[in-house]
Amino acid sequence: MNISFQYKFLFLLLIPLLSYSQITNTIVKAKIEIEEIEGNIKITGTAENLSDIVQSLSYQLSVIKNNNVLGNQSNNTQEGFFTLNTSENKNLSTAQVNVRSGDEIIILLLFYNENKELIGKDRVVLGDEKKKMK
Repeated sequence: MNISFQYKFLFLLLIPLLSYSQITNTIVKAKIEIEEIEGNIKITGTAENLSDIVQSLSYQLSVIKNNNVLGNQSNNTQEGFFTLNTSENKNLSTAQVNVRSGDEIIILLLFYNENKELIGKDRVVLGDEKKKMK
């Protein structure tokens, strides 16, 4: 067989796998809700079942706080398992973070199925100031 044909054939076989792995939030929708309370940010990770099947999943809610002025960084990750009935909405986890001038907060919510495949995600960045190029 011609080597270029083998590469083309392999590429065609991988396209469905690559496109399948990029699809998220079609079965269960991940959503991060933000509420400001007296100089603090209340973060709630929520899930919504978009399918007609009961879902049993795991989640990971990560909050990464950077302060470029002071050079501080803190990470907080909460994990757990949950089930969702058909068309059910559920609050999974809540975190509260104090906010100062110069803070950048990155919040990431990930959902995994029983096979540890990523099926839902949401990401929010607060205080994202463009870094100046020198």
